[in-house]
Amino acid sequence: MQLGSLLQNIEISRISGRIDIEVADITAHSKEVKPDSIFVALRGHRTNGALYIEEAVKNGAVCVIAEEEVSVPESITVVRVKDARKAMAQIAAKFYGNPSKSLNLIGITGTNGKTTTSYLVASCLKKQGAKVGIVGTIGYRLEDQVIPAPLTTPDCLTLQRLFKQMKENGIKDVVMEVSSHSLVCQRVAGCEFKIAVFTNLSQDHLDFHKDMETYYEAKKVLFKHHLDPEGKAIINLDDRWGKRLLNELNGQRVITYGMSSEADVFVEGYCLSLEGIEAKIITPLGKLEISSELIGRPNLYNILAAAAAAIGLGIPLNQIKLGLEDVKGVPGRLERIEGKVDVIIDYAHTPDALNQVLRTLRPLCKGNLITVFGCGGDRDKGKRPIMGQIASELSDFVIVTNDNPRTEPSRQIIQDIEMGIKKDKPYCIVPDRRQAILWAIKHAQRGDIVLIAGKGHEDYQIIGDKKYHFSDKEEVLKVLSRM
Repeated sequence: MQLGSLLQNIEISRISGRIDIEVADITAHSKEVKPDSIFVALRGHRTNGALYIEEAVKNGAVCVIAEEEVSVPESITVVRVKDARKAMAQIAAKFYGNPSKSLNLIGITGTNGKTTTSYLVASCLKKQGAKVGIVGTIGYRLEDQVIPAPLTTPDCLTLQRLFKQMKENGIKDVVMEVSSHSLVCQRVAGCEFKIAVFTNLSQDHLDFHKDMETYYEAKKVLFKHHLDPEGKAIINLDDRWGKRLLNELNGQRVITYGMSSEADVFVEGYCLSLEGIEAKIITPLGKLEISSELIGRPNLYNILAAAAAAIGLGIPLNQIKLGLEDVKGVPGRLERIEGKVDVIIDYAHTPDALNQVLRTLRPLCKGNLITVFGCGGDRDKGKRPIMGQIASELSDFVIVTNDNPRTEPSRQIIQDIEMGIKKDKPYCIVPDRRQAILWAIKHAQRGDIVLIAGKGHEDYQIIGDKKYHFSDKEEVLKVLSRM
């Protein structure tokens, strides 16, 4: 494709060199550069892509896109832009043939509930006979094909390639988890969403966003800049940030959901147990009676969000019911494993998520509620004592262990968690996560519930700069099989 065509309608400060040249690829990684590639020099948190321009040129780059003045041979075209990330996303969309314009994009953002809500919405679409793609934390799904997901929302190049594959495979509807990072980093630039869902907002990623106001403003970008003019916003009315978003959108093209009749989609009555959820839901289309195998109040909110999104998509009520009830569980999301004792595996890695999960399990537990958890290294340190406090207040016993310590000393992470633990509450420290899971299950009695929180579906553990295979679920099944 010609460089000049790719640069049309891009906000450019200056061009040096030819634009009537053919481009074979585009990348932001110098080692991935192939002959006749565009190399985009991105400013990162730890390094600057401009430092790798020489390597990119040696590997065959014919064009460099950068935000600053760069030194290259005269034969190389340099395109100066104000925002390299946005430019890369827009160019990527053109390079892959603007595939998203042929797709119905459903975007889900919020701190918690994105993954389960995406599975529920996709299930409702499938009941209409639609071919559905999913882009999210657990994986990128093209019908039955699953591609591992290093990021909740992939970089713009990977995303546009995925869209192209989906289009070629006859997929029309794509349900996406849209992270705050992806919105700030312009990964979805050029994408318009038919439906945008706001689940909730609570403390997370403050190492990146610095404060809750900035975090909220990042989430709002999905609704302000990426919602199709004819699209609909789905908002949790019970969340204070959701109420604020509703006011800032002036209530236009919005469907709200919540527990009270103030919302457009709300609950008339419900019953929660370890076997699932029974609920009567009132919608603008009529009453929905749902019997779901998903567990707990957080999943009731996910069901409400998905029902509201499905209504926004024009799906009939009977197919919404079938779609919601067809989801039997989501990997690592309040996932129940039955054995001598009930074990629940959950991805809860934020204070609010841990609070919600423990408050969900507390009334369902006939014995002791035992919590195994840790916090990630090189991430938001402020949430560690908060999570320690929540775990000790809402559990009968806490086992503090490793999560993904990364390059941070695990002992320091554990000490940060300990600062919040109530001193009159029993707890122990078992740094080795495998041993912590074994200890919890071996010491549990019938009627107890063991919650293993933080990693959910993840099948790895990052220690130092290495990634090791590790799955909470596999470890639980090993222990239970031996018992």
